[in-house]
Amino acid sequence: MSNQVKNWIKLIALLLAVLIPFGAVIGVAAFAKPVYGQTFLGELAPKYDRLNEFDEPKVIIVGGSSVAFGLDSALLEQHVGMPVVNFGLYATLGTKIMMDLSKANVNEGDIVVLAPEMDEQTLSLYFNAEAALQGMESNWNMLRYIPKEDRSDLVGGLYEYLTSKIKYLREGLLDPAGVYNRDSFNDYGDIVYERPYNTMLLGYDPTKSIDLTADLFDEEFIDYINEYTAYCEEQGATVYFSFCPMNASAVSPDNTQDTLFEFYSFLYETLDCEVISNVNDYIIDEDYFYDSNFHLNDSGVVLRTSLLAHDINRTRGITQQISIEIPEAPERPISEDVAAETDALLASHFTYAEYGSGYAVTGVTEEGKKLAALTLPASADGKAVLAIEKGAFAGCENLTKITINQNIVQLMDGAFADCPNLAKIYVIRESAEGLGVGDAVFEGAPANVKLVLTTQESYESFVADYFWSKYGGYMILEKE
Repeated sequence: MSNQVKNWIKLIALLLAVLIPFGAVIGVAAFAKPVYGQTFLGELAPKYDRLNEFDEPKVIIVGGSSVAFGLDSALLEQHVGMPVVNFGLYATLGTKIMMDLSKANVNEGDIVVLAPEMDEQTLSLYFNAEAALQGMESNWNMLRYIPKEDRSDLVGGLYEYLTSKIKYLREGLLDPAGVYNRDSFNDYGDIVYERPYNTMLLGYDPTKSIDLTADLFDEEFIDYINEYTAYCEEQGATVYFSFCPMNASAVSPDNTQDTLFEFYSFLYETLDCEVISNVNDYIIDEDYFYDSNFHLNDSGVVLRTSLLAHDINRTRGITQQISIEIPEAPERPISEDVAAETDALLASHFTYAEYGSGYAVTGVTEEGKKLAALTLPASADGKAVLAIEKGAFAGCENLTKITINQNIVQLMDGAFADCPNLAKIYVIRESAEGLGVGDAVFEGAPANVKLVLTTQESYESFVADYFWSKYGGYMILEKE
């Protein structure tokens, strides 16, 4: 796209912000067909439509991706005797927007369960305008439930949204492979993509430790929950607070029974809605999780659904045992070595530390620091090289290019920090699935560094991936 076209789009967005009423956003944003309909965010419109289907009392579960990955709504419906709406999708949207959109159909007799992830972002008033526009583009009626305080942000995000939209209209609509495609959802809004076992190498994501303290909650978010509770009660609904599923291996060892009791007491004292769940019940064995510390596999979904059904029924005075058979925690398959033999030359350029069954790259040798290009080895000393630690390339002033192959499964935050001339990071793999990343992988990296994908399929997978999409501005396609 030429700079002239980009400048025109930016000018239009600025004019909208200053001169034109908010309703004009619809006309500008909807000028072309949706491009995000098959992405994970494309499920927002079907979830909204299902919310509005019911006139009778229903159960609405509000949260993020732990709700999408963590419910069997048909099973829950069977045991609570009410229609169920799975109204959780994506932490990048934030919890606030899901609460706001749920107001479209909260009525007399409804039960609303708030179950956000235990993460500072989802427990704040965080609002991502570009992600919201991407999610709403298949049904702009949702705009009416975006409150005034977020509308200026929406207009501000219009430039980036339109720029990306034009780009994808030219290059082809996004249709990511794997679980993070809208086709992974059923009509309830549950993810039904087959997830038989935990795919995380260590059994948990070490970049996302869970520390259950009052500091997790933004004070303004607590106030917002209480305002939301008051609104729902005015409509005749009841609001409850429950916990998301949490990977036991990711929970900080500082969380003792005493600190967990303090955490529960904090919620009990500050929230105007009842906390209906025992936090200990939702700290679950790692083998019930899938690809993050909050995403459950197929067996974990049954376990969490049973817990929530029991909690909801107890609030209604129904005390008989829930007759759901909980599957045993599935065993993870033992991975074969990703390389048949050590590439001695490549391996000699790096230093390592133990990481699961293999190694993580921790630094570059003096000999390696002389090079302009580095390729991560498949193995070292007979062990697979699996991860890149924070600051692994620090001090590599000559380095302009890094190549990461299929064997790497985890990039730590700050992995590319302090290498001032790094220009391109080539990622050679079929899709984003299986390459874990945190929220700050480019922290400390050069501002103009690019993540280079070498096939159309890989590029589409990364830009639409649940974990990687936040880094879309770094990504370029450079075919081999």
